[in-house]
Amino acid sequence: MGANAFGQNVTRREDLRLLTGRGSYTADQIPPGSAHAVMLRSPHAHATIISVDIDAALAVPGVLAVITGPDIEAAGLGTIAAGSPLAKFLGTPADQDFAFRPPHPLLATATVRFVGDPVAMVVAESEVIAIDAAELIVIDYDVRPGVTSTLASSEPGAIAVWPEAPDNRCFRWQAGDETAVDAAFTKAARVVKLDVVNNRIHVASMENRGAVGFHDAASESYTLLTGTQMPHGLRDELAVDIFRIPPERIRVRVADVGGSFGIKNAMYPEQALVLFAARKLGRPVTWIGGRSDSFVSDYQARDNITTGELALDADGHFLGLRVRTVASIGAYLAPKGQLSPTTNTPVLAGVYRLPCIHVAVDGVFSNTAPTEVYRGAGRPESVYLLERLVDQAAHELGMAPWDLRARNLLAPDAWPYRTALGLIYDSGDFPGILEAAMKQADVAGFEARKVVSEAKGMLRGIGMAQYCERVAGSWSEAAWMEMKPDGRVRVMSSAMSNGQGHETAFAQLVSAQLGIDADFIEIIQGDTARTPFGHGTGGSASLGIAGAAISAAGNTLVQKAIPLAADALEAAEVDVTFAAGRFVVAGTDRTVGWEAVAARMEADGLAADGFYKPSNPTFPNGCHFAEVEIDPDTGEWRIDRYTMVHDFGRALNPMLLEGQMQGGVAQGIGQALCERVVHDESGQVLSGSFMDYQIPRADDLPTLELIQRPTPSPANPLGVKGCGEAGAAGGSPVVMNALFDALWRRGVRKIDMPATPERVWMALLR
Repeated sequence: MGANAFGQNVTRREDLRLLTGRGSYTADQIPPGSAHAVMLRSPHAHATIISVDIDAALAVPGVLAVITGPDIEAAGLGTIAAGSPLAKFLGTPADQDFAFRPPHPLLATATVRFVGDPVAMVVAESEVIAIDAAELIVIDYDVRPGVTSTLASSEPGAIAVWPEAPDNRCFRWQAGDETAVDAAFTKAARVVKLDVVNNRIHVASMENRGAVGFHDAASESYTLLTGTQMPHGLRDELAVDIFRIPPERIRVRVADVGGSFGIKNAMYPEQALVLFAARKLGRPVTWIGGRSDSFVSDYQARDNITTGELALDADGHFLGLRVRTVASIGAYLAPKGQLSPTTNTPVLAGVYRLPCIHVAVDGVFSNTAPTEVYRGAGRPESVYLLERLVDQAAHELGMAPWDLRARNLLAPDAWPYRTALGLIYDSGDFPGILEAAMKQADVAGFEARKVVSEAKGMLRGIGMAQYCERVAGSWSEAAWMEMKPDGRVRVMSSAMSNGQGHETAFAQLVSAQLGIDADFIEIIQGDTARTPFGHGTGGSASLGIAGAAISAAGNTLVQKAIPLAADALEAAEVDVTFAAGRFVVAGTDRTVGWEAVAARMEADGLAADGFYKPSNPTFPNGCHFAEVEIDPDTGEWRIDRYTMVHDFGRALNPMLLEGQMQGGVAQGIGQALCERVVHDESGQVLSGSFMDYQIPRADDLPTLELIQRPTPSPANPLGVKGCGEAGAAGGSPVVMNALFDALWRRGVRKIDMPATPERVWMALLR
């Protein structure tokens, strides 16, 4: 790999380590002499704690401590931050704020509010001892009625999760021009209305959560080993919100992370508790969650109910969009719990010329685990509503869904285009994407394939979803780069991989920029002591923002190297330029490489830093087509074909890009067809294991065909657009539209995610 590495397929260099069992996850970081912690959690969705008796647990040999809520309060520790300020877009009231932001304690003291709410932590010499001791803790609960349904939580007279919020409202958020939308609906020739459910999701990352805490009494400092996407944000939350100390006294270290998808980027009680216990005991303390534990204690995702209305004129042109959503935020407002239903809803503008939009969201409490960001973080929810609504309109108008979309697509000559919610699109070819997708998916041949399916007694449907996302535009990143006299380069990034392949992508980026073989480039991430500030990984921003910061550091390194290259060339510095990995004397054929520069370095080598903050987000966009076959006698379905045509700007590594798309589509399909967190009437989690919570298996997934039609983004110097969330954004609506296309012809007019075979079968019986 050398100076022409940008755009090449390069295999992931971390895979040799990860696939041969040599990865190093949180559970691999447990130091000798560590104590082990186990959490005791509420078995009730809503109850008052009358008393907690820990005496029998403390008497167990090997038990070192039992920590309860009063211990945390007595130590003066704070609570987990409840959300961040509500986003403001066009039409958002200036005074808009939360109705109620509840405290989120590390351990419940007076009331538990969901099954899994932590009540105590037992610390012992071994995990087995801690488990046995936890079973001896006696808690007297006064069980109270609870509410777990999103819709029921928002209805008048619903059981209040918090007395301070008798209507269960955490916030009401809105954006857009309500007056203009009302006017558009008044003059509309047709109004299409659709109610959709975005089902509650358990993220089910490959690696369960874990944390190892250290405390140094001499310096009064802490070190936390854990899996997170955002080490610096976690450090700051622990310092400011929990321990109330300067951030530099807390170090967060992250090794390999076995999947996160957003769910690990916020703080959890256990991460603070192991630090507190380490301080209390004067030794490291480890907590590693089990799979059953994660089903009730991990932040969950999605869980909203939305009504969308689309106004159209007599020719099928869109006039306006009205959206009303009830979003469950669970028992507590998680650190980013408001983000998904608010901050990313402006992608409701989609790829269409929509003159006006108004969206209103009620965030409501329920006696369930808090909801957080999950792959796409509001984008898939918004795309799902919009693309299902457009398909509904096509069905009601008797039009092909691609024809209705083509009539309303934004054309490339519209750029820059300001949407009705204030986003500024700056590149893309939406009609070209649609045309290419229709050709690649062989839409013209669908009718013939449908006849073949019908001859077998099967139903066949075709669906599409076209979207435009907003990513990589709301924060800054930093990077640090060093070159040593042996020619090796060390890159330190404030981004944090949790499976995306940063070690490969960032090394490839630097190799392309400097012309140095990637084997001589080391990528360091996940240590707040080595990268003092930064945002972290999320929002499909790793390459567009963190990569741009690395590129800026590379540019500075080159400038610092020019005097050394000029000395080697015996030329004036102003005459020396850099290109294709070589330093060149302008107007001559005299060049030297990095080896000449390295030979003239001081022992410390060269160091450079880089910083990047985008002036505008990037707007990846694409079109998915899928075909499904359904057995009407059983409701069983099969995805027969799946095509994706996308614009991700310049692709650094097409192989990594395709892997991101495959994973995202799998998660989108999982939500559409099988995944759902289920509670019974008392709030118990009925989908608390992989026996009851279904994630898609390999044979559930079709062969995915991915075609690129890039338009470089002007929003960053690399011309890239984020790809990490696009698969999840398109996966759910395209499959549901395909199912609905097949079912519409049999009189089915409504079906919600997840469209399990049972649900499909029952819909066909009605």
